[in-house]
Amino acid sequence: MPRQNLAVNPTFGPRLRELRIQRGLSLRRLGQQVHCSHGYLWDLEAGGKRPSASVAALLDAALGAGGQLRALVTSVSADSGGLTASVAAPVLDGLGGLEFAPDWRHGAEVAAELWRRDMQRRDLLVGAGFSAAAFVAPAFRWLTVRLDEPPVGDGERLVGQPDVDTIRQITSVYRGLDNRYGGGHVRDGLVRFLDMEVATLLRGRFDAGTGAALFSAAAEATQLAGWTSYDVGLHGLAQRYMVQALRMAATAGDRPLGAEILAAMSHQAAYLGASAEAVDLARAAGRTAAESGIAAIQAESAVLEAQGHAVGGDEAACAAALDRAERAFDRAERTSAPQWIGYFDEAYLSAKFGHCFVALGRGETAARFAVRSLEMDGHAYARGRQFNLALLALAHAQAGDPEQASVVGCQAAEAAEGLRSERARGYLATLADRLAPHAGLAAVQEFSHRVRPVIQAV
Repeated sequence: MPRQNLAVNPTFGPRLRELRIQRGLSLRRLGQQVHCSHGYLWDLEAGGKRPSASVAALLDAALGAGGQLRALVTSVSADSGGLTASVAAPVLDGLGGLEFAPDWRHGAEVAAELWRRDMQRRDLLVGAGFSAAAFVAPAFRWLTVRLDEPPVGDGERLVGQPDVDTIRQITSVYRGLDNRYGGGHVRDGLVRFLDMEVATLLRGRFDAGTGAALFSAAAEATQLAGWTSYDVGLHGLAQRYMVQALRMAATAGDRPLGAEILAAMSHQAAYLGASAEAVDLARAAGRTAAESGIAAIQAESAVLEAQGHAVGGDEAACAAALDRAERAFDRAERTSAPQWIGYFDEAYLSAKFGHCFVALGRGETAARFAVRSLEMDGHAYARGRQFNLALLALAHAQAGDPEQASVVGCQAAEAAEGLRSERARGYLATLADRLAPHAGLAAVQEFSHRVRPVIQAV
């Protein structure tokens, strides 16, 4: 088969921006419609990245462009030098990873195959499609089906508690690095660990107690791999990791971790604008957390439900969920909560309140919560601090203060240096888009100059 490269007309970026503005869409809103990050769309408009033919077709449909953008992207045969007009097929057809396997052995093999393909065929996986609806069946099966026999392995490699402890300790190290430096710095190493080490253990020899602990640890590591994939904008791949993490948590009988994974699914769905699915997933997480009796996860689930309602514009439902989140947080016993939810504190809760009010267009209220969100450990959670600075800047912009938004935006841009996080870039791109109409102000010009290299960084 001839090898295919892409040729993109240099007018693609300017035309994309022109069509987007004509439709009155922000980068974030357009990104939600086509399931691409707004940082990626910024790069397309600036000419820093080339779109695939399928992405161009999605943008055409979202913007009602009648094929204008698709016509600017052609496939060039590197072997013949000829031009074709074929649209690229979805690159993850046949990959799998979205199924909630009927038994634990099958589930272990599905997860191991996902890790292997991620390591060996990464160039083919980057464009994996995301569909929030694909979360629904796994979440339903988690809530309603109890299938597994106790996981007892009969392989050659003897697995013991020290192996489980090693997985947990390595996952904890990667989690700390992710919080400080962003998913792009840790994702590859974590996936390599899953593929080369954890897969072997899942095929080993262990009793029921060790097996449950092993699958719990593997689920936690897999959820983190999904989270880091989400952070770098690999949304379809992240979704597959989340589903397999949920399946392994079911094998382990680890209900609190399952609730946390469902909450992460809700988080991703809301970020990509899938309001209804975000709400349903958060409610599934909340139900599981209530069964487990862990108030911290109940509070997290409620605030994520609120964010889903806010993304959908339902202010009353959002307010009711925020009230439940506050009450659950007040009764949470921090010392008894799992260590992996250590990030969920008052600052994190305030940030989520702020995101809800930004989504509802209430900048002044959002700014009050965004200020509180900065009362955090900015060293251990450097990425979170950058997110919260960007949130505060966007709240100021919504409240009609572009100059203060620019000042805080410069701080957010500085905080993004050294992070490898598509979300960090995306929040800055959204802010830049919001401030663009005020380009005549000196503060906005300074912000634009400061943020451009950060947004365009690879």
